Amino acid sequence: MPRIAVAVDATVASTIKREDDTAEPMMDAPPAHGEGGWPVGHGHVVDTLGDDGLPVEALVLMCEPAIPRGQVAAWPIAVLHLAAQDRTVDEVLCVAEAAPFTDLVDLADLPAWHAQPEAWAKALARFTPGSAYRIAGLGPAGEADELLDTAWHAFLQLTGCLE
Repeated sequence: MPRIAVAVDATVASTIKREDDTAEPMMDAPPAHGEGGWPVGHGHVVDTLGDDGLPVEALVLMCEPAIPRGQVAAWPIAVLHLAAQDRTVDEVLCVAEAAPFTDLVDLADLPAWHAQPEAWAKALARFTPGSAYRIAGLGPAGEADELLDTAWHAFLQLTGCLE
């Protein structure tokens, strides 16, 4: 599993929380932001180029909200396949490189964190109000790795770094 950098555009509270969590993930957050779970950031994976000509989009579970346009070191754990009226979108699901998330590495670990696709989609809906995305599927960490490898090679070809 490769380490990646996610440039985070915005952060929202989520319902994603390990069932046995005793620590407050957002201790200083105003009550309006709290949903009882860890923050999720939305952005793109640095140095990637997707099929649509844009960087690969990502959602990342974090210990604390990120500064907009800041980068977060993360590990990809899955791919959330979303469908809209005229297109499909893949969002790479990631966890920040931090101690609380070391046991969250693939699809089998999502239920213990209450991090099923619906929880990620709920966070994504807060980033894109009014969007008509529906969950079309979920791919494992290996699929995320393949997607990112392809997007990284496309970026290198575009920038002339790969001959």
